[in-house]
Amino acid sequence: MQGIKAVCTNDEAREYFKNKGLSYRNITEGEILMLVMLLNRELKKSNRAQETSADMSLSKKINMKKRSNGSIISCYLYMNAHYFTQRECISFNTDGFIGFAGWADQGNLNPIRRAFLAWCDLVAETEAEA
Repeated sequence: MQGIKAVCTNDEAREYFKNKGLSYRNITEGEILMLVMLLNRELKKSNRAQETSADMSLSKKINMKKRSNGSIISCYLYMNAHYFTQRECISFNTDGFIGFAGWADQGNLNPIRRAFLAWCDLVAETEAEA
């Protein structure tokens, strides 16, 4: 998938999250479900445009640990293709690090990053309205 321009780098996506004033304390299961919907939409668009190296879909598996107030401690989303099952999609690690499909090239990362950036905007907007 050479020649595909990156939406942004992983570090830029993490910085976008921070610059929006977001932290794990802003994220509950509801926000994760919004992210899942955006990821599904972006993956479908990317698959149709043949941006991804294979048709990929989000796995139904979500590993989430929550605080007593409902905000996440950690959360791991996975994706599938015909040649793999449950590879990392986005990980919200317990140490605060957000990972983006460390196994993937630009074409496979772009829909993930697009969904994440759009999701940051939605969560920040929701927080501002609260």
